[in-house]
Amino acid sequence: MTRPDLQLVARALTTPPHALAAPWLPHVRAAGLGGALRARLPQDHPWRPALRADALGQGARHAVIRRAVFALYTRWLDAGIPAILIKGFALAEFEYAHDGARFYGDVDVLIPPDPETVVRAVNVALAHGWRSDGLHAHPEAWTHESVHLLSPDGQVRLDVHRFLPSNWLAGTARSAALSRGLWQRARQVNWQGVPALRLHPLDEVVVAIALGRCWGGDRGGLKGADYLDLELLCRHYGLQAAELAAHAAHLGATQTWKAFWQLCNPLQGQLELRPAVTAPLLQAAAARDGVKRRPQVLGRLRRVLELAPYLFTGLGDMLRAMWAVRRGGDPRTHLQGWTPATAVHIRLSLPQVNRTVSAVRLLTRWLHPRQKREGVCVPRAYATYRALRRLGYPAVFVSGVARSGAGVTGHAWVESDRGPLDAYGEPFNRRQFRVLFQWPPQD
Repeated sequence: MTRPDLQLVARALTTPPHALAAPWLPHVRAAGLGGALRARLPQDHPWRPALRADALGQGARHAVIRRAVFALYTRWLDAGIPAILIKGFALAEFEYAHDGARFYGDVDVLIPPDPETVVRAVNVALAHGWRSDGLHAHPEAWTHESVHLLSPDGQVRLDVHRFLPSNWLAGTARSAALSRGLWQRARQVNWQGVPALRLHPLDEVVVAIALGRCWGGDRGGLKGADYLDLELLCRHYGLQAAELAAHAAHLGATQTWKAFWQLCNPLQGQLELRPAVTAPLLQAAAARDGVKRRPQVLGRLRRVLELAPYLFTGLGDMLRAMWAVRRGGDPRTHLQGWTPATAVHIRLSLPQVNRTVSAVRLLTRWLHPRQKREGVCVPRAYATYRALRRLGYPAVFVSGVARSGAGVTGHAWVESDRGPLDAYGEPFNRRQFRVLFQWPPQD
């Protein structure tokens, strides 16, 4: 798969259609912006035929996702569970003119943060065939998200938020206060005859996009879609620079917004996507707004103590995995030997699963320090599968391939019987890779 040149992507999004240069096209497509850019081009533009497949593929995918999300959303409404549609899915559904014009990964919703509401929402989803990763049963482990749900057909991953933006840097109290404001300002829209909640346009821009990038896990990394989203929202709702700055100031994000607007300003045609440029500027601005990275020493020490028992037992799993890789042969032979003959009856707690997966990831990094992800995916997946199965957990080993330029790239990973493992950190593998086989085989 082509790695996009972010400078060329930014130029393609900020350049008038008649001045687009042919070498930029593969970089736009690799960034997932083909459908979005096609929607902006005149009918006779030479790029439109090349981008047609991108738009059709994204449109078909959005239609599938819309059906599943709409059905669950209406059932939540019937149960008296409010939910605000946020981020990429909401923008694709309500702001973009064509279904294939806005690529996004998972679907994000914001629901009230109290455990009772979260559990009720999950129970409704489970009753209609959705699967939960189990996080909802562990409030002590919640971050800005309280659960991840997978649709019955496995095509939709729903990230259920309790806070927006993330509390990772902003802190729980601040994120909770900002989230309460989002609920107070939320607007009701008509969604196929159903009343649905969306963020206020000012919150869509300042909180969901800007603070979402600067105060959370992205830590100052911007995406091309941010520019397109801001451009649409500003145009649809007549948002002006002074109004956006005033809202940011009201939220205590004056410096963060000022820096973000310098880097991503569709009113002036300005966009910078290179992390080496954006991250230092945005992190420094966030710090001036009181959002600072927490001291790492104590956190790392606590993490090492948590993982120590798992690292000790996981080392044996990793060494066996490395031996299997060197031996070669059909992976299913090794996997069958690591799969207990009796049915799995034990379901580990979510913290146990997460620590087992994290320990193997850390061991992989230590024992393969010079190799990239693609070079260690098999030993990591082998070791993770073996460790989880040894503990009685119903892990699933998956092998897939994807086109990479003129060749093919292979990849291996591990899921649970309910879908992607959040701790594994690769929730979209089945979209990026065509599955060759999984073990144990599907019934």
